[in-house]
Amino acid sequence: MWFVCRQSARITLLSILFFLLFALTSTNSAQQPEGRVVWEPAMRIPSPEETSSWFPDLAVDREGRVHVVWCETDHLAMNYSQPGDDIDPSKFERLYYSMWDGQQWSQANDIVPSQQNIIRNAIAVDDYNVLHLLFDFSPPFGLYYKKAQASQASSAAAWTPPRLVNSRSGTYMSDIAIFQDTLHIVYDDRGAAEGECPGCADIFYRRSTDRGLTWSTSVALFPTGTGSNYAQMEIDKTGVVYLAWNEGWDRLGGRGSPRYGVYMYSADGGSTWSAPTIVSYPNATNMRFAVGSDGQGGVMLVWRTASPEYPGIYYMWSTDYGESWSPPQALPDIFAQPTTSGHGMYDMATDSAGHIHLLVTGRLSIAQDPPGVYHLEWDGNNWSSPLVVYKGDWYPMYPHLVIDRGNQLHVTWSISESQETDEPLQAWYAHGQSQAPAETPVPLPTPIPSPMATPLATSTPTATPYPTLAPGGAALPDGLYTENDDLLRLLIGLAPVLILATAILAIRFGWLRRSSGR
Repeated sequence: MWFVCRQSARITLLSILFFLLFALTSTNSAQQPEGRVVWEPAMRIPSPEETSSWFPDLAVDREGRVHVVWCETDHLAMNYSQPGDDIDPSKFERLYYSMWDGQQWSQANDIVPSQQNIIRNAIAVDDYNVLHLLFDFSPPFGLYYKKAQASQASSAAAWTPPRLVNSRSGTYMSDIAIFQDTLHIVYDDRGAAEGECPGCADIFYRRSTDRGLTWSTSVALFPTGTGSNYAQMEIDKTGVVYLAWNEGWDRLGGRGSPRYGVYMYSADGGSTWSAPTIVSYPNATNMRFAVGSDGQGGVMLVWRTASPEYPGIYYMWSTDYGESWSPPQALPDIFAQPTTSGHGMYDMATDSAGHIHLLVTGRLSIAQDPPGVYHLEWDGNNWSSPLVVYKGDWYPMYPHLVIDRGNQLHVTWSISESQETDEPLQAWYAHGQSQAPAETPVPLPTPIPSPMATPLATSTPTATPYPTLAPGGAALPDGLYTENDDLLRLLIGLAPVLILATAILAIRFGWLRRSSGR
């Protein structure tokens, strides 16, 4: 009898342990369902304490090193300097670079000459571990491109001489993306001199099929005459290019107000473009449009409004590259942060499982202040609940997201002590890992193309073309050059050959004269 009771007790005890183990496993599964990301603690990117760090962007190379560039602004000197102060206005703005190797950050270093006006930047890396950088330099508001080997990028001298890639001296923000050997860039630039908003920005596109040596003619993709801003570009694994931007407000001139979003895509690598999709739901104050794709025809658009009457963050989904769309609706369990301006943006990237990851600044309730940086994941049918990436006492802005090796998420953003951007700002970084399969980098292409390869002809998109114009206004700073300097650079490069040929001819001519004299 005692044996039976003891056996019963053992069975009961085992049943209880099994039940507890099952309950614990179920609880953990509920907290970390399939497809969710595990985030490591966020960290501040080391930078000078006396200035502000903002507008960070990032790229991840073949070795998994994270390369970050950002704008470093001396707000104190800019906002409080008085006439007669011993302050050089050209030092107000600098472009800084730092690299995270998984253990530590390299020393922050400025890689572009300092200037007085705002610097905005974008960066990407190609299959050869070469970093490609866009940045503004003014006056005037020129957009420049240069590149460097990832292993040497900490040195300003390692970067190629900058090259002017906009044509109308009116660029505030740009984006760059790479597919194989083709660089794609999109940017705002000065629009038509007539219309509702004379001179307000349109969105322009260019590409280089030889890794930055030559560029196609710049084209305005959808001229509106009302002001365009914050264009964002994504390229899927098949090379399809996706664009989204905001319409109605001109960033440089400050004219107008947010109205609607625009989406376009190119299925042939930028040669031709789809008709624009106009998004005006839920009202005519839409802004912060972001685009993502699953690489199989699925396209996600996300945006918000400037109106407090519509505090949600909205999305719509297409399974045919944007030819048709699901009804727009609000993201679950998250709200946009309060704002009265058109500043800011969201970002998306896709993992190896085809899940689209979204990064937003927002809040989990209407009352939450300050907002945080949140991550959501789309599996093709549903959104995950928001996961906090950063939540603190400061206000986050401008998040950027890159996915490396299929499941490694790398994120940058900046934070401000208040919602006013003339307050101190800091640049931050976080790393997360999704449950998508890991991928190894593709083998390094061979042979590596020569940096002085013969320029390749490029076809231009079907949008209205605009010729590349010579820069006007003030002289370009030292170290910057335009496309018109290429002939001069070619002649300089051929100078030794020309000198040698001249010497040979002179010797030959002298020998002939001496021969005829005898």
